[in-house]
Amino acid sequence: MPICAVAAAPEPKPKPRAASLIVTPVGGQSWLKHLGLSRLRTAMGQMGGAGVRPSSVGASIWGESSVPEALDKPFTVTGADLYRFNCQSCHNVGGIGSPPEIRSLIDPVRATSAAFVRAQMAGRGVQLDEATVKQMTARAEAVLRARAEKGGEKMPPFPHLQGAEVEALLVYLRSLAGVPGASARQIRIKEPVVRVGELLVKGTCFICHDATGPGSDAMASTPGLMPSLASFIEQKSVAAVVHKVREGAPAPGMMGSRGEMPVFSYFTADEVRAAYIYLIIYPPRP
Repeated sequence: MPICAVAAAPEPKPKPRAASLIVTPVGGQSWLKHLGLSRLRTAMGQMGGAGVRPSSVGASIWGESSVPEALDKPFTVTGADLYRFNCQSCHNVGGIGSPPEIRSLIDPVRATSAAFVRAQMAGRGVQLDEATVKQMTARAEAVLRARAEKGGEKMPPFPHLQGAEVEALLVYLRSLAGVPGASARQIRIKEPVVRVGELLVKGTCFICHDATGPGSDAMASTPGLMPSLASFIEQKSVAAVVHKVREGAPAPGMMGSRGEMPVFSYFTADEVRAAYIYLIIYPPRP
């Protein structure tokens, strides 16, 4: 199963953890609608073209004509994958965000590292005892975890992340921020198809798309309208959705134009299929 490669030290890879998860439907308004923002007034969810394609793109073992239910093998998910599913569309491929609206993740993550805290304070001529360093890093990590779960003023909450997923994401963020030793501690998790679909839908698609509402046919008469997640499975084949997400496709009434949706080429075809399956098995709620 395709996964996003993670830089690691030359050590044996840890065995994937088995996930014990609760999967729930997506429901309600998109995050942009919750904030009262139009797509053109924000960089949130717009970083699709900023990533790079996983090396395994195009290597799916299921053909485009296969029914989506054929995708029934578990994924091996890393912190890098969790970052792609939940963070990259806003915070960019390197975690730098889109200043000033979307802040970089690097400094808040480095604040959880004792080595970085000591170095930063030493640069200011301040020497800290171990107890103070431990207290500062523990506070920074608590803030980081709370932000991931509950969100912020404009950042959406991610309560759907559970257990080992949170740990895998945090250790990947430390690797992304250059925290010493983090690259060698990456976590791999075995997760079912519907769970991977849930992560992609709730972490990326739901930023812009309402759970229920009008479909793509309404876009021709209402420019700028974004179709609902429920309409994807009602009006589009799995192959059409995969192509739209990863390659782009003309919007209704805009032949010759790719439309306004960013192209998320950093998702594999199988990951998009997993999102389609999730929406079928767990229909979106109003």
